[in-house]
Formats: sequence, structure tokens, C-alpha cells
Amino acid sequence: MSKITKYLTAAGVAVIGMVATFAANAQAVPVSFPTSTANTLLAFVGGQVADPGLLLVVVIAAAVPLTFYVIHQLIGLIPKSRGSRRS
Repeated sequence: MSKITKYLTAAGVAVIGMVATFAANAQAVPVSFPTSTANTLLAFVGGQVADPGLLLVVVIAAAVPLTFYVIHQLIGLIPKSRGSRRS
């Protein structure tokens, strides 16, 4: 078996174990949330997204790796020279 197969198998077993544990304990511990939790959470997230400073940080954080990726791909399009250019 290759390493990736072993890792995927281990990850699958871990996920199945967590799902089985959750299913076994699903009725044992009832969880209840206040009715205003969703509204409060959505209002908080909406306020954070509307903040221009945070939006700028998120855009820069996404643009920097994307820029390096595009530059790397463009450099890959340039053919490599096979020898020296001296005659």
C-alpha cells in the first residue's frame, strides 16, 4: 500500500469512529440553544464582513499566494535554454 492509501484509510477509520461515537451519544445529551443565537451570530458576522479594514486584510491574504502561483505558472511557460549562446 502506498503512503497516501494508508493516510486515507486512517482518516476514514477516524471519521467513521467519530460518526459512530456521535450517533451513539446523540440521544444521551440533548443540546439546546436559545432562539436568539442564530440572529446574534449572523449580526456579528455581518458586522465583521462589512468592516472595510477586515475586508482589505482578507483580500490581501488571498491575493498574495494567488499572485505567486500565477507568476510560477508564467515562468513555467518560458522554455529552458539547452546550451550556452556563445559561438
